[in-house]
Amino acid sequence: MNSIINDIKYNDSGLVPTIVQDYNSGDILMFAFSNEEAIRKSITTNIAHFWSRSRKELWEKGSTSGNRLNIVNIYIDCDKDCLLYTVNPDGPACHTNTKSCFNIDIDNKEREVPLLETQIINEVFKIIEDRKENVDNGKSYTQSLFKDGLKKILSKVKEESDESIEASENGERDKIIYEYTDLLYHMMVAISYHNIDISEIFKELERRIGKTKKDYTLDE
Repeated sequence: MNSIINDIKYNDSGLVPTIVQDYNSGDILMFAFSNEEAIRKSITTNIAHFWSRSRKELWEKGSTSGNRLNIVNIYIDCDKDCLLYTVNPDGPACHTNTKSCFNIDIDNKEREVPLLETQIINEVFKIIEDRKENVDNGKSYTQSLFKDGLKKILSKVKEESDESIEASENGERDKIIYEYTDLLYHMMVAISYHNIDISEIFKELERRIGKTKKDYTLDE
């Protein structure tokens, strides 16, 4: 790792341009500069650190707002004079409280960024996680599931699975969508109960891309 960091071509101020990209959606979130200390901090903490040129100090993104950028990978470009951080953001990346700093096009029109499928799943999972940690008001259905425990959660997964199968057998399109959405939600509650992050499910799905029946036979 040290040799790679030493290979980076810093500018005359000891800084290297750093692009930040959402690991799941692929959206470019922000641009900043890093020095060697910031890079090492990012590696050791798995949280994005940069160098603030205006304040002339090390800067942990989200240390005040809580909108941290959790490092997934750090890449160096082919000329070794630019970095790419892929991250899982805890909240908006921009100080204006928007997802990305890149929101206005060259004609001064505001950019509309629709939520991608993975973003929707992530947002729902964040709500589920929040309900798990705040189970005291009794007003949330999700909270009630966590309060009742694993047996209740699994019974709902089974119930929704049975209803999804029935909807499939009957071939009612709207009913199929509705029931499988219910099943997906309750599966996510079960995943959260076991303290598994939804990103781990994405990674396992990614691992399986391109696998054949033969691959799974060998895995067994």
